[in-house]
Amino acid sequence: MYLAEQFKFKENECYRPTRMEINTQFVRENFHDIRKLAGGSEVIAVVKGNAYSHGIIPIAKILYEEGCNWFGVAIIEEALALRDAGIDRNILVLGAAPRSGAEAIVSNNIICSCGSLEFASALAEAGNKLSKRARVHIKIDSGMGRLGFFPDVAAESARKLFEMGLSIEGAFTHFATSEEKNLDYTRWQFGRFMEAVNSIEASGIKIPFKHVCNSGAILSCPEMYLDGVRTGKMLYGIPLPGKSRPFPLRTIVEVKTAIVDIKTLPPRSGISYGLKYTTRGEQKIGIIPMGTYDGFTRLNPNPEVLVRGVRVPAVGTICMDHTMIDLTDVPDAAIDDEVVIIGKQGNEEITLTEVVNKLNTIYSQTLALFPFRMPRFYK
Repeated sequence: MYLAEQFKFKENECYRPTRMEINTQFVRENFHDIRKLAGGSEVIAVVKGNAYSHGIIPIAKILYEEGCNWFGVAIIEEALALRDAGIDRNILVLGAAPRSGAEAIVSNNIICSCGSLEFASALAEAGNKLSKRARVHIKIDSGMGRLGFFPDVAAESARKLFEMGLSIEGAFTHFATSEEKNLDYTRWQFGRFMEAVNSIEASGIKIPFKHVCNSGAILSCPEMYLDGVRTGKMLYGIPLPGKSRPFPLRTIVEVKTAIVDIKTLPPRSGISYGLKYTTRGEQKIGIIPMGTYDGFTRLNPNPEVLVRGVRVPAVGTICMDHTMIDLTDVPDAAIDDEVVIIGKQGNEEITLTEVVNKLNTIYSQTLALFPFRMPRFYK
């Protein structure tokens, strides 16, 4: 079995202009605003999914420099990547880890979610082998219907974990509706979680670190902050519809490329695969080196880009590596001109929200469209 190797770009070896630009100052400011809002609660920076496609190692290092003590990931491999990068603070695997990864978790001093006795048994076995106690946060399924122990068996399950020799360092749950306006279900979930934790502690097992709030709950439920809060979206400036925040929204990413060729086509000229677009009259057509494999998806019903501060449409079928754009309304456009896919240029802006809405999807899925071959530049 072979593992595909991620593209590793050197700054002086990036020839194609297609790129993501990450504003590192905005990352820092977002983190400090969230930490101030959280008061005395620790901020768990969620850097799963390659830090929501912004680059897990650079983002984690920036947050590390700013004093972040907690990092949340989804899978063991992300945790190991952080350890390899020198992140020596608390790393919590939030997702369901396979039993085969128990030894890697324990040997690398990684904290993991534990919501099943089968996985707990694998952790205990790894701990015995390495003469080291596995560190766990008990996951409570308070109403998400996904991972974790149900509240009515939380105390019994915690006792079994304790007897296996696991180091129970925390407990948490995941809210299903905290980003919505009606918070009744969120409050119900919080009540169930606290009942579960209280039953565990009443049995003699202390839970030092409790956390329930994700980004939506951080903005709406300060009474639920507890010992820590988890934030992913707010770190990256991703909006939460219907939620106001007491600090500015700073989206940290822009996506850009440049014109690599220009041609003037006569009327009734077909463009791209299937000839689904035909010029209406004489049109100035630009070619950009960004296509479906770069996240410029055909699922967008009305793709536009910015050239010299003017919105121009993509025309013809988007190719795997290239897209054609209509420059007729930008007569001065030239080869090497910057093209903005997401971001601001002059007085115009194409926001991440606009693209998300056009695709009728969510922010994380839109960002995940941009692949590893697209280099990330941190400025």
